[in-house]
Amino acid sequence: MKIDWIRVAGLTAVVLAVLIFSMLVVRSEFPAFDHVEPVEIETTEFLWTYRLIDLIAQAFVLFAAAACCVAVLRAEEEEKK
Repeated sequence: MKIDWIRVAGLTAVVLAVLIFSMLVVRSEFPAFDHVEPVEIETTEFLWTYRLIDLIAQAFVLFAAAACCVAVLRAEEEEKK
């Protein structure tokens, strides 16, 4: 099997980017979160009362992500033929 050096370089770049990002997240604070006001009781009560809406939204997002993955993989299969 021939080594695809572009994929190796891309994988190396992604691993380095994740390591750098994780170091920045661990070492620094996020000042944007200092200005956030606490969530009111009414908001959390609404979310827990109408949990079905949240579950339907999550199911839709998961279905859309799966459909996109299938579409991408199918496009790669057609290119190989």
